[in-house]
Amino acid sequence: MAEPAPAPPDPAASPAPEPEPEPTIATASAQPGPAAEPPPTADKPSTPLTPSKTWPFVAWDRAEAFTFNHVAYGPGIPLRVYDATSGWSPDIVERTTISAAQAGSAVERVVATRGTLEVSKCAFPRHAVVLYAGDTPVGSVNVCFECGDILVWPEFEPPASGPTAERRLRQQMKAYKRVFPEWERFFRDDLGFPLTPPAQH
Repeated sequence: MAEPAPAPPDPAASPAPEPEPEPTIATASAQPGPAAEPPPTADKPSTPLTPSKTWPFVAWDRAEAFTFNHVAYGPGIPLRVYDATSGWSPDIVERTTISAAQAGSAVERVVATRGTLEVSKCAFPRHAVVLYAGDTPVGSVNVCFECGDILVWPEFEPPASGPTAERRLRQQMKAYKRVFPEWERFFRDDLGFPLTPPAQH
């Protein structure tokens, strides 16, 4: 004789599955999202730079003057207050905004001496002018009043050799005799910056 089939389970006897929780603000905010773009920095322009035919070969709209390197001369110390390779000098002492006319005169002096001019073997600039496009540094001229050297970034022109280099140096030195006293008057008289560090007075 066949056994009777088992009775179907009573739905009331089985626990109903728990409903999934509704997402809350906390769980929604924990979901990963796209990474935010870092804000633009002074070294990375947020807008394209405008080329210019005159040094620093980029259109600039403001400028500052600096004193820096009030430290003992030594290896590894940046010789420019700013350049694309080293970034900012860690030894900035003072900075001040200068007028468009003063910045334009600084550019004229760079053009007159055709950029960098090293008249010694121990360049250690302590004064500088930096040109900006917005917040981006686009040029710096760095002057050493102890040794007489002028270092610029970016370079004014490619290096030369042979008779071309000799002719260029003669032109540079002729302009240098006029320009270097102008740099002295600019930093000392116009801005009130001492030409040597206080410890060396």
